[in-house]
Amino acid sequence: MTPLLEINNLTFEVDKQQQLNIEKLTLEPGQSMLFCGDNASGKSLLAQIIAGEICATKGDIKRPDNIALVGFSVEDEILAIDRYLDDSEFIEGGIDWGRSAQDLIGQGELAQQVIAMLDIEDLVDKPFKVLSTGQTRKVLLAHALVKEPQLLILDEPYAGLDIASQKHLTNTLNTLIHNGLSIIIVDFYHADLPQALSHYVLMEQGEVRLQGPRNDIINDPIWHAANQHKVTLPHHLPDCHDYQHLDEKTPLVTINDLSISYEDNQVFHDFSWQFKQGQHWRLAGPNGCGKSTLLSLINGDNPKAYGKDITLFGVKRGSGETVWDIKKHYGVVGAQLHRDYRASTSVLGAVLSGFFDTIGLYDQPSETQIAIAKEWLGLLELSEQANKPFSQLSYGEQRLVLIARAVIKLPLILVLDEPCLGLDNHHRAQILALVDYITRHSTTHILFVSHDRRDELSCLTHLLDFVANGDSYIIEQREL
Repeated sequence: MTPLLEINNLTFEVDKQQQLNIEKLTLEPGQSMLFCGDNASGKSLLAQIIAGEICATKGDIKRPDNIALVGFSVEDEILAIDRYLDDSEFIEGGIDWGRSAQDLIGQGELAQQVIAMLDIEDLVDKPFKVLSTGQTRKVLLAHALVKEPQLLILDEPYAGLDIASQKHLTNTLNTLIHNGLSIIIVDFYHADLPQALSHYVLMEQGEVRLQGPRNDIINDPIWHAANQHKVTLPHHLPDCHDYQHLDEKTPLVTINDLSISYEDNQVFHDFSWQFKQGQHWRLAGPNGCGKSTLLSLINGDNPKAYGKDITLFGVKRGSGETVWDIKKHYGVVGAQLHRDYRASTSVLGAVLSGFFDTIGLYDQPSETQIAIAKEWLGLLELSEQANKPFSQLSYGEQRLVLIARAVIKLPLILVLDEPCLGLDNHHRAQILALVDYITRHSTTHILFVSHDRRDELSCLTHLLDFVANGDSYIIEQREL
């Protein structure tokens, strides 16, 4: 039987220090495979090479003509095209929403079948660029499946999906694999992966460390060693000398009778909430329920906050404060920031930009600020990357840098919107432990959003739960 995919002696030079070297890798027709490994192990790069997005430096690769890739790189390409075609300045109302999900998926009977299979009928008319991370993943999968690929490559397909959507995706992928579609999933090992994945590949430092049938790999001592994680915490947090703290009796956020709608979709109706000092909140609810909208309303990124009864850090919105007066109290990690962070800067510069709440570094940092930034890079095991361009890091490494950017000034509110997206299991455990440590040793308060069952914080004190109620949501508030 002729292999569907065969790689021999493939080499790709990432930079002078890093190379991808694949001596031999084979995928037979109908087989499915998991590529796993830590951040920067080379798995996503290998997927892009197989998909034909990147050309290998040398080696031999035989692959099917029709390959579809779903991943962060595809999302970036779609958004880049929409930015290039943006005609907002010539449109009444000043907003070009770009292509809809339906535009990307296409028309026709097959498109409708795929939309129904993935249960995304409610997304097709929405602009792609306003979708949540989980919704984006669903649309990209539909976009890939309508191509009827011989090989489907999914890079972190569970990223941002709510619990119900994760289960639906697993069932869908199991069905597709059983029906004969060859699928490569690029992800970190977790319990929700489809059982139909027949073969595993473990990558380390740009090379295949293990490959073979799933049961053989997960029982191998090398596999067990690779999946053991040791969390280390600092003896102290890096100092932050120039941050002004708030009077301890002043609530951080007060919202009264908030109503917000987007076109015909009402997101909030008479919503009231107070975020007091000493509290740490988890926001829970399905994809698209309004969690990220709420975060943007209070962190200065959403113009719909104007004219609403919202008080931030003792100052009512619309009282003459600037966006920068608001942002100085926040550190933010989220998919939208990650999408927008396209500035040409070094890793160190990206971390330092957190002091100034900018995308890119345009101010001259002090020697003290540089020293603090280097301490955070050390805590996140990124010191050797300090002078490397931010854009050249893997997605997971970029997310670590953006976490350091968010925490560098020990803000009053740290907004963590799916913070562990793209992080390997080791760094996920490290970041979650570090966030708990920060809440114990600083005045930082947490607003936390995650659909991943591995993401647990012991510091959380309250829950804001978006519960489906017909076509809208009831927002329940309670102590944990």
